[in-house]
Amino acid sequence: MAPPSAVAIDSFKGFELTADGQYLILNSNQPDRIALHCSVMHELLAALSNAIGSSERIRHKKKSVKFAMPCEAWALGKDADGKPYLIFTFRLPGGAELSFQLHRSQAAHMTEVLALATGLAKNRDLSGLRLQ
Repeated sequence: MAPPSAVAIDSFKGFELTADGQYLILNSNQPDRIALHCSVMHELLAALSNAIGSSERIRHKKKSVKFAMPCEAWALGKDADGKPYLIFTFRLPGGAELSFQLHRSQAAHMTEVLALATGLAKNRDLSGLRLQ
């Protein structure tokens, strides 16, 4: 149950960006629409991801539960202007895309881990692998 001072939203009826791209307008089960300024969108995305994972662990009473979004397609590209980053883009069902930048120096380690995880390289225990 939501605290008395909070607005409880349990469904979305759609969303849109303002013409100038400054606000994300959310239409929900509440009578008033919610406008989020672009300056908070990155923090909101991180907060939502963290909250979903934490909620899953609390509701399932298992610390090992991971939140994973389905992926329809992915792409890999280079950052513009010769910057030392690789850009990983994942397309979600419905067409939304999430992109992440990773320093190119991590590519060799990522290749090794993917090869081990998929069985393309000699088997070894992967349970101790952590985020780099």
